[in-house]
Amino acid sequence: MPSKEILEKYDDVRSSLENAIAASDDMKIYGDEENVELAYIRTTLSHLNEDFKTEIERLESSSEWDRFCMAFFGETNAGKSTIIEALRIVYDEETRRAEIGKQSEQYNTELSHENAEYSKLVETLKQLNDSLAEPPKRITGKDLIKYVGLVTIGIIIGFVVAFFLF
Repeated sequence: MPSKEILEKYDDVRSSLENAIAASDDMKIYGDEENVELAYIRTTLSHLNEDFKTEIERLESSSEWDRFCMAFFGETNAGKSTIIEALRIVYDEETRRAEIGKQSEQYNTELSHENAEYSKLVETLKQLNDSLAEPPKRITGKDLIKYVGLVTIGIIIGFVVAFFLF
């Protein structure tokens, strides 16, 4: 025997068809062609309802599953996955809810990491901006003599090392 949840789904579909039939009965249309079309719609809905009731009775009596199962097949990009995801949303599937929770945690972790990296970059840019804002230091004559002397000593040491090595 099917579970209570499945029986409720059967009842939902059954009542949807009956509501559609009742709505078509309440419609008032003027014009002969329109009334012929409305009569055809009513007849079609009644046949669908009878076929559905017969099928539901067969399913209710022969169902052996604890869960309602459906299979989708069709061409690529026909929307099968979209329908399945929509059903998972409508029926608030537990595994989907868990996946969303896990993805949300992962997203928040990555966002925190990216925010920290962004803050470091902003701080580095502020420091660079501050250093560019400082006026350049003027080189005095003493500093120039000191720098030229250091370069000269470096060149002499380089020649001496090169002389002894070769």
